[in-house]
Amino acid sequence: MRTNLKRILFVLVAANATGLVACGESRSSGSSGGSGSSTGGSSGSTGGSSTATGGSDTSVSGAGASPTSIGSGGNAGTASGGAGPSSGGASTGTGGGAACTVGAWPAADPALAGPFATVTENNVGPAVGVGASAGAGGSAPVAFTMFRPKDLGQGGLCHPAITWGNGTGSTPSLYKVLLNHLASHGFVVIASDSPNVAQGTPPPMVAGVTWLLQQNDDPSSELFQKIDTSHIGATGHSQGGFATTTAGADSHITTVAPLCGASSQRNLHGPAWLFCGGMDTTVPCSTIQNAFTAIGNVPVMQASYLSADHANWLSFRGTKPAPVEVAVTAWMRVQLMGDTALRSWFYGDSCKLCTDPAWQVTQKMMAQ
Repeated sequence: MRTNLKRILFVLVAANATGLVACGESRSSGSSGGSGSSTGGSSGSTGGSSTATGGSDTSVSGAGASPTSIGSGGNAGTASGGAGPSSGGASTGTGGGAACTVGAWPAADPALAGPFATVTENNVGPAVGVGASAGAGGSAPVAFTMFRPKDLGQGGLCHPAITWGNGTGSTPSLYKVLLNHLASHGFVVIASDSPNVAQGTPPPMVAGVTWLLQQNDDPSSELFQKIDTSHIGATGHSQGGFATTTAGADSHITTVAPLCGASSQRNLHGPAWLFCGGMDTTVPCSTIQNAFTAIGNVPVMQASYLSADHANWLSFRGTKPAPVEVAVTAWMRVQLMGDTALRSWFYGDSCKLCTDPAWQVTQKMMAQ
């Protein structure tokens, strides 16, 4: 971790997680809403769903602008900007403006912010999993933080979704640069507030997907008919990486990108990108290699950024993503948005990552 940020990393072994889970931020362990990304102000509901845990604090940001607090209630307008990879016709429905269309998104540079201003909504969705220690009573369940495009009607296309899992002891606010960057490209990111995201029944990362699907069907929700339900990804860091591969068994999740943590999972439903840091001694690349070896039914890449340790590849300040975060964005654009211009980053013997000396990659079923 970067010393100038004065962050304290610690390693925990979760009793029910597969393998070693790690990397948290001690100051975040009591948070249930990722409040570090909110500027306070208005509270609102993301859709009036019966599963919501209460009014959600909402903040909005755009390229080069300071976050502005707004309310998030009200019906959604016309559908989202950009579309999923399939070219199917428009969905239908009533209320909340026009329904979105599923289709291929325009190409975009994953290193730059996308075309959407973003909104962060805290304390949304159901309370699931385990939160920070609640004393003798145990750990109370916690809700979610959602990072999404502010204008879900921009462009008229359905938004792919991503479920996020934190590292041990962390909350979504630690990863806000990456998660806001994904939202700026058009993804709706649902991030559990749990500091132990591998624990809980149902698993928090899967519960987040279930809630998004419910919101997509709820005429009172801002997400009503704005989600591309056929293109949902999962990604997370450390313990959240292990939880990502576990969540990948859910049939709704069509791609996974676990970061610095992955367990053996033979029931994935789409391509997998397994990241490890070449200098990581907490969850070394040999652990990720075991997960890579176990996958035999879908295309998979193991990608090691040679100079990375367990967390130094993350951006903690500003808005510019680091190289690994750019690669995560590119992967999700290829798999969930049909961005064929970025396919060459990962596929083929001469792929962009394959020929970049900063990376070391191994592929299966990714010749084309």
